Amino acid sequence: MAYLVERASTTVAFYHPLAFERNMGSPSIACIGIIGKLDNPLHISIFPPHEDSRLELSLLLNSCLDLFEIRRKHTSVDQDLGLLHAFDEKFAAYGWLTNTDVKFLIIIDMDGKVTPAVNKKNMAPLVGLRDSDLKPA
Repeated sequence: MAYLVERASTTVAFYHPLAFERNMGSPSIACIGIIGKLDNPLHISIFPPHEDSRLELSLLLNSCLDLFEIRRKHTSVDQDLGLLHAFDEKFAAYGWLTNTDVKFLIIIDMDGKVTPAVNKKNMAPLVGLRDSDLKPA
């Protein structure tokens, strides 16, 4: 569970409660998927240390394709869809749609990579969300 520590006009910063006691990871990209107009995968890149999770990440990418269609039916979709879905405390998916209906999906590992120990005062937020990410589509 993360705690709200500060709120700027457009950014909400969350800190993990144990971040001050041990080294915490910063979010990193787990997977990038480029999906064609007919929902066919054009390119999928999986980054370390997630090579063993290829099937799980492919399923997460596939489940996001339904969210593109739902948002297209209910709203006028612009190119940046932002946060599509937070799967659990570990993965979150962000999406972009091109004018040729090619979809770019990025799955973020919220645990990410371990960062070296830093001073508590200089610690950056683990997750930055825009106000638009917090509002339902």
